Amino acid sequence: MRGHNERAGQSTREMAEKRYKSRVRFVLLMVGFALLMLVLISRSKVLGIGGFGVLGLFILVRLVMDYTEVRSRRMMKEERRAIRGARAEERIGSILDSLGEDYFVLHDITSPYGNIDHIVITRQGGIFLIETKAHGGRVSVANGQLLVNGHEPEKDFIAQALKNLYWLRGIIQAVVNVEPWITPIVVFTNAFVERTTPIKGVRIINKKYLLDALQQPNTRMQNLVAWENREKIREACFGARVDSV
Repeated sequence: MRGHNERAGQSTREMAEKRYKSRVRFVLLMVGFALLMLVLISRSKVLGIGGFGVLGLFILVRLVMDYTEVRSRRMMKEERRAIRGARAEERIGSILDSLGEDYFVLHDITSPYGNIDHIVITRQGGIFLIETKAHGGRVSVANGQLLVNGHEPEKDFIAQALKNLYWLRGIIQAVVNVEPWITPIVVFTNAFVERTTPIKGVRIINKKYLLDALQQPNTRMQNLVAWENREKIREACFGARVDSV
């Protein structure tokens, strides 16, 4: 059941669009600067610029264009990463939106720590916070540390999930007047995930195991009350100030 008008991956799509516009503005600015230098070179005699000055301008133009190429490639890489992330969130969102009436689904909730990709509240008392990752390759755990292809990822996914978990717990507790039990999940859409125990209570799975994870009931009374107050929780999630911690 869809709980609101937001779309899965919407904020990540917007991030990709912002990164694209920033890259275009940067390239145009740098090219404009380089063209200005070339105009000065072409009018060096009129402007009284000597040979060393012209040489310096040529070197400056070359440095600017080299810097533009390196920086624009880095910006394009970040833009593509955001697009991949949005596609992964949309893929998981499609799976969640196909669930039956026993599932209440929220997508793309803004928090003080960025955003929560998905929240699922089930009639059986389950409350799940889901963070979606688009990384490929192999995901493993060594010494309590999440690794992607044998290396630490660019962000601490476990810390991100836990920070969002504490924030969401406070939001729901304010609605139901008791502290809920929330299961945090980091789900990878493309990577092979080795079978592992949760890290600090955060489950790490591939998307093919997501539906099985959501089947787990929770008989705690405060979680059953959460189902009865799911619409109020939706309003609280989307009405909360992002600076509330």
